[in-house]
Amino acid sequence: MKQGDFILIDFVGRVLGTGEIFDLTNPEVAKKEGIFNPKQKYEPALVIIGARMVIPGVEKRLLEMKPGDEREFSVKPEDAFGPRNPKLIKIISRANFLRQKINPVPGLFVTIDRRQARIQSVSGGRIRTDFNHPLAGKELHYKLKVVKNITATKEKIDSFLDYYGLKGEPELKQGTLTIKTEKPLDKMIEKIISDTIKKWIREVKAVKFAKSAGAEKKKEISDKVPS
Repeated sequence: MKQGDFILIDFVGRVLGTGEIFDLTNPEVAKKEGIFNPKQKYEPALVIIGARMVIPGVEKRLLEMKPGDEREFSVKPEDAFGPRNPKLIKIISRANFLRQKINPVPGLFVTIDRRQARIQSVSGGRIRTDFNHPLAGKELHYKLKVVKNITATKEKIDSFLDYYGLKGEPELKQGTLTIKTEKPLDKMIEKIISDTIKKWIREVKAVKFAKSAGAEKKKEISDKVPS
């Protein structure tokens, strides 16, 4: 594989030593391990090589592989989620949690100042909070297969929108991609999607967002319903 390739991968990621699965795409493995979640979507995952959609240690391996290849390998912390940083463990007052309507209990994952953290301990009004990534400092083990190399422009666009969980109607004409959605997107999300598509799909020079025909039809029906 090479920089800029759109590929689909199947994988099982475990913590080396404990065998704990932290992520996977295969439903049969999830069932066998007793961690199957019917609300989770199990299918090959999209990766754009070079777009930092996977950890560095996995991307390095992908560059050595081709469609159909399957490998097992370990990834050191420095090529995964980095070492644990003691400076990211903070003592936060209980009042800060109460203002956000959070009841702090050990083990709870919370979002503080737009950063995810885990509460380690609660002692009176002092809450010990860890802002390290849950997998920081851990060596990982992957079993990974390159399922497909996506080359068609339309399929690249469709797979990218699906990656973002975006239900849209994309249409590419003369370098301009119009994405029609039922609900308007946050402007920041629109910018991220637009910038990423233009960077990695060379046929797309501009991106526009518009309401889908379905959204207009729903609005029309809603307007006709008597109050």
